[in-house]
Parts: sequence; structure tokens; C-alpha cells
Amino acid sequence: MTHDTECRVEGMLNLPRSQAFSLFVDRLDLWWTSPFKDAGEGKVQAGIDPYAGGSCYEIDSEGQHRVWGTVLSLEPPLYIRLAWQVSRDGEEVADPATASRVMVNFREAGDSTRLEIVHSEFLRHGEAGAEYLERMRQPDGWPRILDNLKSAARHPLPQNR
Repeated sequence: MTHDTECRVEGMLNLPRSQAFSLFVDRLDLWWTSPFKDAGEGKVQAGIDPYAGGSCYEIDSEGQHRVWGTVLSLEPPLYIRLAWQVSRDGEEVADPATASRVMVNFREAGDSTRLEIVHSEFLRHGEAGAEYLERMRQPDGWPRILDNLKSAARHPLPQNR
């Protein structure tokens, strides 16, 4: 893949790799921002079912359940690979086969973790793919999610529910 066909963001999380992986997969309540256009006001509950074929979802304040991804593969605490099932217009993409791909790698860096997020295969979103790629590169796309993760990693993690 080249820079022209993927959105790549990288940053350091001030956590050991296993905790950084757990933050990403188990503690979305600390960093998640809804990608859906009609997310509405208030906090959403979000989660990832951490197994191949697992659902990545959110439940809004009105109880609406939406799938934003499917776990394609994972190897804790090394990586998680997802189908990104949100369209350029902020709508659900029902079929993971027609969704772009997100690879999140967790690399040891001393007592910290280098997080590498690569969002690719935007052509799966059709004619809007190139525009969607550019949108995800903008500050409100993946850079915002990375900033949320960095902020969450700066504070002691509460115990899992």
C-alpha cells in the first residue's frame, strides 16, 4: 500500500503494550468518538467483541445499536484488524466485505507502546473512497481518535468492568 491509498497515524501511548491493547479493545468508554452522522447528543456505549468475527458496536443514548466494524483477526497484545463499516456519509455498511480495513499494531517501546493505525482499502467504499480517505486524514478523523487514546493513556486505567 502507498501513502495515496491509506491513512496512517502513529503515536506513543504511555502504557506497556498489554495495557495499550486493553485500552483500545476493552475500554472504548475512555476514548471512543462516534463516526455516525446522527450520533446525537450524549455519550454512547461502545465495545469490541474481541474475537475473529466479533462485532464492533455502539449503543447511543436512545438505545440504538449500530455496528461500526467487524474483527477480522487479532493477536493480543500485538494487533487487531477490523473491517471499518462506516460509510463516508456516516452510515452503517452492513456487509464487512464491502468495508475498508483498519490495522492497529501495538509495538513495544520501552515502558511505552508505539501505536500504528493504518486505514486502507478505501476503494471498497466505491466512488466516494478517495474523498473518504482524505476525510479520515483530517484532524477530526484518525488523528482525533489517536489523540483520544493518548489522553486516555495519560491517566491511570480504571479496572475493567
